[in-house]
Formats: sequence, structure tokens, C-alpha cells
Amino acid sequence: MNGRPIDMPVLVLGGAAVVSSVFTFSSAGPTQVEFIHIRGTGLVLLLICGVAAVIAGTLRLRGLAIASGAALLAGALLQLLQAGQSTNWLAGDGSTVALMGGLGIGLLAVTLTPRPSSAADPPSTDPKRTAHAEPD
Repeated sequence: MNGRPIDMPVLVLGGAAVVSSVFTFSSAGPTQVEFIHIRGTGLVLLLICGVAAVIAGTLRLRGLAIASGAALLAGALLQLLQAGQSTNWLAGDGSTVALMGGLGIGLLAVTLTPRPSSAADPPSTDPKRTAHAEPD
């Protein structure tokens, strides 16, 4: 590890993408419950981007998190453009657009939004000073 803390929002969104793959197996029960229609190439894209986001969150690799979010968003846009067409490369529907689009936008939002740095305001080592004390 590189000594930096885990990027929890990226890690959680990546984990959500990986866990969402269980919807592939939802139609095997006695009653078909299909919250999200994700199959074939769409499932592969979701898993690859999810695992990449988990790695990006664990190792704090901002570029990889941006790439994962952009790929998910591109997948959602591709699925949206192919809605109702005979060509459906991702083998999905509107629920695929919602899942990939939401996760992609979420990854891009948490990665590209500036967050306060903990190094910007280091804790004081002087016992007489507190974090809210006036400077001398």
C-alpha cells in the first residue's frame, strides 16, 4: 500500500457494480424477478468497471476511477441509443441504462469533485492550541 487511506465512495460504488451482477441469476427461481436486465456484454462491462473501481478506491487511483465511471456512462449512452433497435450490443434495456448511468455518474461525481485535503490543516502538536484557536 502507498500509505494513503482508502477512497471509500469509489470503493462502495465499484462494489455496488460488482454486486449488481447477481441480477443476472435472478430469473432462475420459481417466479421470475428481474429488477435489472443485464446479460452478455453488458454484464462483462459492468464487472470489469466494477472491479476496476474497487481497485481504484483501494489504491486511490483517480485516473482508473475516472476511466471506470466514463466507461459505465458510455455503456449507458450506447444502450440508450440502441433502445428499440434490432442491434443491442449490451443485451440490455432501460434498467441497464439506469444502472450503468447511475454508477458511472456517481463515480465521476465523487472522483471529480474536489474534497478537502486532510494535509491542508495538520493537527497542532502544541497542547495549548486547539483546532479552533486564534493564530498568534
